[in-house]
Amino acid sequence: MPNKQINAIISNLQDVFEGEPWYGTSVMQKLETIDWQIVNEKKYGTKSIAVLLGHMISWRVFVLKKLQGDEAFTIEIDNHSDWPNIHIATANEWGELLEELRATQRILLALLVEQTDAFLEQKIPGKNDNFRFLMEGIIQHDVYHLGQIALLNSMLGS
Repeated sequence: MPNKQINAIISNLQDVFEGEPWYGTSVMQKLETIDWQIVNEKKYGTKSIAVLLGHMISWRVFVLKKLQGDEAFTIEIDNHSDWPNIHIATANEWGELLEELRATQRILLALLVEQTDAFLEQKIPGKNDNFRFLMEGIIQHDVYHLGQIALLNSMLGS
């Protein structure tokens, strides 16, 4: 089967985002159950659900920029570009943040479907790693922060 590796990554991205991942609830399944009125609460540490989601979006934008060949785009770890200061004041604002995340997924999948397995071995513009490392990393990143979001949601009683 041609492009088996890139197709597996695309499938994994889809499962984690809104499918049926092996571990249980997908990103969107979880986020769509969260009451917008709790997304600013900080039950442990300094991160709220809204801030965690903003962080996930920031790194997905990083991936998109690299897929589009942007060598200069970067995120400075532990600053505003990494952890945007997001405060949600209405249900509509929460919906807009969720839509921003969905948009990154649509663009990501559209860019990846055009690629071949050989693409995965290409160097990331401005980095020393290859695209396989980046694509596997964004999947792991989403799952990691989904766990934090689920924990916060549970702690906040939603």
